[in-house]
Amino acid sequence: MVKALVTGANKGIGLEIARYLGHKGISVFIGARNEEKGQAAVQILRAEGLDAHFVKLDLNDFGSLHNVAKQVGRLDYLVNNAGIPGNLKSDKGQLDMSKSAFAYSTDDLRETLEVNFLGTHELILNLLSNLADDAKILNVTVPISGNQFWQPLAYITSKAAQNSMTMAFGNQFIKDKSKRQIFGVMPGAVATDLNGAQASRFVKKPEEAAQIISDFLFDGKNHNAKIVDERGKEIKSYEPNLSKIMGFASTFVRSFKKIIHRLNSRGSVFVLT
Repeated sequence: MVKALVTGANKGIGLEIARYLGHKGISVFIGARNEEKGQAAVQILRAEGLDAHFVKLDLNDFGSLHNVAKQVGRLDYLVNNAGIPGNLKSDKGQLDMSKSAFAYSTDDLRETLEVNFLGTHELILNLLSNLADDAKILNVTVPISGNQFWQPLAYITSKAAQNSMTMAFGNQFIKDKSKRQIFGVMPGAVATDLNGAQASRFVKKPEEAAQIISDFLFDGKNHNAKIVDERGKEIKSYEPNLSKIMGFASTFVRSFKKIIHRLNSRGSVFVLT
């Protein structure tokens, strides 16, 4: 049986991703911190004939994260969707996505980073031994460069850290010659409880976003160590100039090694360390 764990799956995008995977014949674990809401989501999916199970999962409670591995067994897919928006309250309302960047306190940043980044980090580490040899980890993410109208500092800071982790873990899979993949997907603007937005021509419904996100798991492409947007375009690097320099350095080292090899084959002795 192919199995998947979706975090934050009691509602919104998470529930729709679980539903989408369930209709593909995958056994889905509904990860949620609130058991009542999580079990309600399980019943909704089971009523549709899907194989769904609840697992208590609170990114702010490492104890609950440590117990997840015992409950889910081997996993083929891990979708990290759970997270908090950070303190968006301002004099304009409870969910002010354009709140002044100067209005976020250190505690606001710490709380959001602990949940969205450290919690997700801890969960992945605890599930490494559960992952199938060709398992895929998908992290739902967002652009980390805000603008004058959308700059939720605590949230995008936590996602920037998560994106860096995604690329680092992916490169470690490559280094370890693993067939596993980890990548991030930015589905674009979506109407959720986190942002209070309403679906429109420019804002997707959760089910629309869920299909976009989930399809990357089955498109037959290797997205490991990448962050991609809703069209599949890779976000190359946060430091494009550094990326070019590192690419040049890598090409130079490979070329230099070939030269040394040729010289050694002609009787000269060179050691490249």
